[in-house]
This record gives sequence, structure tokens and C-alpha cells, in this order.
Amino acid sequence: MRRAALAAVIVAATASAPACSPASLFSGDDTTGVPVPTAQPSGPLPSSQQFDRPFPVAGEDWVATVTLSNLRIVPSTTYSDAVVAVDVRAVQASGRPALGPGDISAFDPSGRPFEQIGNPAGIVEDPLVPSVLDYPGEEIRGMVAWTMPRGQRIGRVDLVAPGTIGSITVTRQPADPTLS
Repeated sequence: MRRAALAAVIVAATASAPACSPASLFSGDDTTGVPVPTAQPSGPLPSSQQFDRPFPVAGEDWVATVTLSNLRIVPSTTYSDAVVAVDVRAVQASGRPALGPGDISAFDPSGRPFEQIGNPAGIVEDPLVPSVLDYPGEEIRGMVAWTMPRGQRIGRVDLVAPGTIGSITVTRQPADPTLS
């Protein structure tokens, strides 16, 4: 009789908790079936971009279109390391975009950053300077440069703004004109 009563109690408990596994019936785990909140990402999410193709860049109250192109090694007698440069073009879409060389970084394939040349005047023809674009369609152009240890490879170039992380993976290494 006791076995029949025990079996009835187990069947009743199992029937009243169909979503629970047998292990959770006896383990004291009463969180089954409760939705777990998912963390919402905060800040901008990285997006994959391509050289020579414009992509939108956003700040808190502005939008611009940026194109990064012509990644190359530039001859330099000033640095013992190689100098890598990229051309930047930004066009205002709305608001007052503020962009400068500090918004653009270069990394090796393992993610270590290259050192940006703070004042590349005399190394590149047209260094990018921090600029604010005031009217629709206004454009800025310039070059950003970094030192890269000889024999290293460049892995990616990022443009980071308050609402955007545009990341370009480098699949084709820039040619060193001094080796031609």
C-alpha cells in the first residue's frame, strides 16, 4: 500500500511540473522556466567595412560618410620602422561631424596597435587634421600614418566614433616601394 501511495505522489508531482526534469524535482532548482534576461550591448557595435567604399559614421548628433583608401607603405628616412599611411575622406551628412587622425587606428594581425605618427607633416603629403564639418556636403581629406616594425604585417584599420566602429580587415599587404 505504501508503494502505491508513494507512486501516486511521484506521478502527481511529475504531472503538475511538466517543464521540470526529474533531476530538478529533487534538487531544489525552482528557476526552470524563468526567462533569463539577456544583456543588451551598450555603445557602438563594430561593423566590417572595405577600403575604397564609403560607410556611415555617426556621433551623438551627427552623421558623416567616410572612405578609407590607398593603404600603403611610404618611404621615410625619419623612422627606422616602416611607415604605413591611409587616405581619409569624410563628407558631412547631418549635424556637425568632428573627425581627426585620433579616430583612426591600425593594428597588427594579433590586435596590437601600431603607433600613430602625431604630426606626419613632411612624411605624407596631406596630413589629416582634426576638423569639424559645418554644412551638408562639406568634405575633408587627409592622410593618417603609423610606424610599423619592419617585417610586421598590418591586420586591420579601425575608425572609432561615438556611434560607430568601422573596422577594415587588411587581406592584401601594402607594397614597400623601396623594395621594388
